[in-house]
Amino acid sequence: MSPKDLARLEHEAREHPDRLQFGPDYEVELEPASHRIEGEWIRDATLGANDGLVSILTLLAGVAGAQVEPSTVLIAGLAGLVAGAISMAVGAYVSAKAYRSYYRAELRKEVEEMREKPEVEREEIRQIYRERGFDGELLDRVVDRITSDPQVWLRVMMSEELGLSAQFGRPLGAAAVVFVSFLAGGIVPVVPFLFTEGLVALVASFVVTAAALLVAGAVRSRYTGERPLMAGLELVAMATVGVGAASLIGRLVGVAVPG
Repeated sequence: MSPKDLARLEHEAREHPDRLQFGPDYEVELEPASHRIEGEWIRDATLGANDGLVSILTLLAGVAGAQVEPSTVLIAGLAGLVAGAISMAVGAYVSAKAYRSYYRAELRKEVEEMREKPEVEREEIRQIYRERGFDGELLDRVVDRITSDPQVWLRVMMSEELGLSAQFGRPLGAAAVVFVSFLAGGIVPVVPFLFTEGLVALVASFVVTAAALLVAGAVRSRYTGERPLMAGLELVAMATVGVGAASLIGRLVGVAVPG
């Protein structure tokens, strides 16, 4: 857009706010595809895998601590693996769907307000940027530039006024990623119990899970800027606390409720 065209739009927005037109293309804002970012699945995959690793390991530690039959420990681990994957997937689906519905509702409401009360909404933009240190002619130019383009104006209102992120994924996609990643992570601590039992299996399960958590921490650090080793050790430390607590509770239950 040339400076001349931009100046014309800014002038029309100031002089004729009643002509604010979004057109049918604003509907594209309602679709998740317009807000997708590359690598958005990383968050869901990391969440699912980490939860699978830690929750299944602590479950196995708790059941093993109760001094039950080795087959019972294995069955509990496999049952927890399936149940956890389903529960996490359902949670991811419901969460993503609820946020998308909420975002759409707020978007429609914002569009109506911008059409019916453009001067009020324009003043809100002014207030937002005044609080950020803009004033005088510079503030006027910022407000004019934003409100000259309804699409830009709408996005600014959604993010700056309402604090809503436009980056959300598809519910089914989020559920699938979490389900698969939970299974992939949760199967790791179960594997040793397929080949051995008792304390040996539990120690082996902790070792392989700790190694997987170190890898998960390194992967996470690529997107968070953390130091890889520290990110991994943080996960291992939390898992260690969980295993200790679960094992203690299991032992107490095993003593209180003898087989």
